[in-house]
Amino acid sequence: MNILWTITLVLFFWVVFYFLSKIITRFLASSRGTVLKTAAFIKQQDEDHGQLVDVRDKEPYKRSHLKGSRNMPALSFNQGKSGLRQDMNIYLYGDTLQGPSSVAKHLRKEGVAKNRLFLMAGGYRQLTETKK
Repeated sequence: MNILWTITLVLFFWVVFYFLSKIITRFLASSRGTVLKTAAFIKQQDEDHGQLVDVRDKEPYKRSHLKGSRNMPALSFNQGKSGLRQDMNIYLYGDTLQGPSSVAKHLRKEGVAKNRLFLMAGGYRQLTETKK
């Protein structure tokens, strides 16, 4: 009975941690820029012709990416200036919301206005799963 209780407790805390991390990531992302659902993100970017940035690593980017995007891995933003124009909207996406959220934090420190940053909510992974 002790083992069953221990397993139940571990599972319970894992589920609580998982959902809390999702909620915190969503909250932080929305405080750093505008979070858009996948369809709205793609539609607005197509209409606006802003800077589309894929924050995933090089290998996943080479396999598949949104047309017109440039690859700037999230880890490279810690090494200095991004080189992105601050007078144009910036559309960030990655596999999940966590990567674009951390890049948005860095860009905000560089002086990019919050209303110029747009993040894809579900991430590229969700977009490709929806198309299948």
